[in-house]
Amino acid sequence: MKNILSRPVSTLALFALLSLAHVAGGAAPDRASILRELRDVSREGLNRRLGPGYAFYHAGQPDEKFPEVWMPPPHEGPGGRIWQIGGPWTQDAGDFSSTQGQVLYAPDPGFFPVDRVTIIEWSNGCFAEAPLPPWHGGFRPEPASVKWLHSTPNRELGQPIAMARGMGYWANNGLAVFSGGLVAAAGTVTARGLETVLPFPPHKLLTGISIMNKSEFALVTLHDTETHQGQVAVLSMRVDGKRTGLVHEWQDDHAWSLPNVGLVCGIKLLGYLDLPGIEFPTAVCAVGNDLNNRMSGRDGNAGVLREYDLAVQADRDVFLKGNNSAYGSTAGFAVVIGKYENRAAFIDLQPLIQKVREMYFTTEENYRKTRDSGSEPRQWPYTFEADPSWRPVLVKVVETPRPTAVIASLAGGEKARALIAAEDGTVSLYTVGGLATTNSASPEAIVRTGEVRVGRNPVCLAYQKFASDTVIAVSRGDRELAWIRYGETGAEVIRRLRDARLRDPVFAESADTHGIETSLLTVADFKGRKILNYRFSTLVFATQGGAKFGMGPDGKDEFECGGVLEFPGSPFCISATNVN
Repeated sequence: MKNILSRPVSTLALFALLSLAHVAGGAAPDRASILRELRDVSREGLNRRLGPGYAFYHAGQPDEKFPEVWMPPPHEGPGGRIWQIGGPWTQDAGDFSSTQGQVLYAPDPGFFPVDRVTIIEWSNGCFAEAPLPPWHGGFRPEPASVKWLHSTPNRELGQPIAMARGMGYWANNGLAVFSGGLVAAAGTVTARGLETVLPFPPHKLLTGISIMNKSEFALVTLHDTETHQGQVAVLSMRVDGKRTGLVHEWQDDHAWSLPNVGLVCGIKLLGYLDLPGIEFPTAVCAVGNDLNNRMSGRDGNAGVLREYDLAVQADRDVFLKGNNSAYGSTAGFAVVIGKYENRAAFIDLQPLIQKVREMYFTTEENYRKTRDSGSEPRQWPYTFEADPSWRPVLVKVVETPRPTAVIASLAGGEKARALIAAEDGTVSLYTVGGLATTNSASPEAIVRTGEVRVGRNPVCLAYQKFASDTVIAVSRGDRELAWIRYGETGAEVIRRLRDARLRDPVFAESADTHGIETSLLTVADFKGRKILNYRFSTLVFATQGGAKFGMGPDGKDEFECGGVLEFPGSPFCISATNVN
């Protein structure tokens, strides 16, 4: 398995944090109490489920003095465009890029709970490292919300509870999960997909979502209120660059669950996988084993998916045994945690991945079967009821105390790991064996091999972009972020961030970049009612002159606060991508 480069898994955002009894060793709540908590999507209800915060752990202690990370002053360019680094503003935009996406929050009355935000922007010789309202394409509310609401005239969307995007590369669209039982797609200003919506039956109580590396499949955790069973629902996504006009995507209206750039134009529910011993799953992380971001064109140089025609066998061969054979995953796995049951389930996703490769890339006969695609069980992609052979396999369930967040390893093959955080600040490392390779998966290979301590109640584990051995823990209980570097023999905390501005950190995401080189993190501050950007590496204008900028007033600090964006409510999830 190759290294995986990914963004934070958005299902770590909220329902990985469910907690009714904040005191360790407290009695487990009964089913009715849990259901009341799951259904309470008010701001206070979400706050309770996020678990204990700073005040709980520091009650009766003297006020703690937090450092204040330096923040550069803003500058204003033509048309009110804001920037902090570089300049002066040039008339020629030059090479430019931006990262944009959705912020979920518990809103004040009268506001919709999803906004579209620009995380960073680089243009005209200037870099905006503050989160800002988009200058073009819509801000508040998220523009896709109009279509979501029109698509569901007889059903309430409710409150969003989690959101995810493909993890291995830029993913233009993400999927948000709503308390009303809907999954809804949202994109960016230039790559919106069809903003499709998938409703679940009323007895399926959705709790979280994760999407595989290149937007092939989404896994949604849920509780079935009729059978009292915890489950994972598997969704297949269709993309269509021809209909939407995106040059980076497959130009095919039957492209289901192929490795893609996340232009979601259709969603199909394939079926469910039961989770024995976990009635209330609270988070999921699903990954493939592909990190190859380079798609080879016909001339051997970097290309785009539109160059290839799936109707041509020679083009299909390129993705099975040619230059792009490593562009998609060959194996994958998921880890589901249940905070109430103190358990984690490990699931083999290889049957899903291999079935797609078999259908699209092997023979003309198989490829022709994908042309009959649609919503019926025996139309491609087949439901698990129609074709059980590609249903994921539950490999092992392990005991783990009060899990709050989960993430899959950035390293592939035998070095692959799963990391599970606990409410007391312990982050445990697990080997996963054949789950991360094309070899057979065995329960014996899934073993807890070590741990590291971070701040209390780590409600989110996030990837650091461009570092396959580092994740970031967001600890609500101690108002800090900790960088964890791990390997085959253990893990250690290598950096910590505390800032007086961070009142209640509950989520973080590492920003996509293009044309610039830097490491920048966006943090959701629930009680502070804002999101904040923090840069923690040198900024390089790589394709526009090569200028370099350190952090702090003299360029020598460890961190720099890029800026703050306030909300009419309490943010708890960020899901963004490079704008294509």
